[in-house]
Amino acid sequence: MFKNYLQLVAHCDKYPYDPAAVERVFGGRPVPILLFGNVIGNVLPDIFVLLKAYNDQCSPAPFNISTSSIEFQPWVDSFEKRTEVVKTLMDTWRPRKAFMGWRNELYPVYGDPSHPDNIAFVMERAATPLFGISTFGVHVNGYVQDERGEIKVWVARRAMAKQTWPGMLDNCVAGGISYAYSTKETVVKECDEEASIPPSIAQSAINTGVISYYTYTENGLQPETQYIFDLKLPTDFKPMPRDGEVECFYLWDMAQLKKSMMDGLWKPNCAIVTIDFMIRHGIITADNEADFIDINTRLHRRLEFPNPCKTYV
Repeated sequence: MFKNYLQLVAHCDKYPYDPAAVERVFGGRPVPILLFGNVIGNVLPDIFVLLKAYNDQCSPAPFNISTSSIEFQPWVDSFEKRTEVVKTLMDTWRPRKAFMGWRNELYPVYGDPSHPDNIAFVMERAATPLFGISTFGVHVNGYVQDERGEIKVWVARRAMAKQTWPGMLDNCVAGGISYAYSTKETVVKECDEEASIPPSIAQSAINTGVISYYTYTENGLQPETQYIFDLKLPTDFKPMPRDGEVECFYLWDMAQLKKSMMDGLWKPNCAIVTIDFMIRHGIITADNEADFIDINTRLHRRLEFPNPCKTYV
């Protein structure tokens, strides 16, 4: 299905870089959502129509909507009010099945420097693609290394009951960062829930960097940043499914990883997390990969949205 690693990266980071191409793909230009002059999301033309109709029916209207931008009305001026306005909208749209897979999980939306960690409001995870909200997660590369230095990676197969990408291959552990969780807390929680990896082992996961990309699905726009962790596991430890999100785990060498990726068996963003791992561990190098620079550039797309700003005390 794929001929090379760069095609795999482009398959995930597929939101067009060219504004004219954006209009061709989506039948019009997305309308930005602004807060304090910064873009915090983008609304596609079909959602824009629905949002405007909803806003016109509200009294007082929660949004100031024009063809060039969407903003909260001046009275929606706090974390609590923004959160409540968005919750009311989501509760109204939920029975109409406007979005897939309600999670009952709150994601932070960033862009208010006066609030701790730059959080402007929180909203239902499943609805973030409708508004092109930038989201954040953790991906853990669980791997083993033998006495000869050979690396093998634990690969998860997503359960067929998953709402998204059922049956596809995944990283050993991955999950979105919910409101009030840190990156490391999320790693430890997801390791336990998805792979039965105890905290005593999960705590040793090392944050090796981030990848960022801008993708889209039938659910909407998904600009995403993933914090990448490497977790060297004991050679006699085997991850085990626990919460029903994973069907099983495989321990694969580099040749098996590459073949499965080129065969299109991976969830797209998990494939590029694995490519990043292979670069950092010297499997993919400038001497054996013609697209080495382009791959690295595409793994770290600059996104226009506000980021978390951790408040240290």
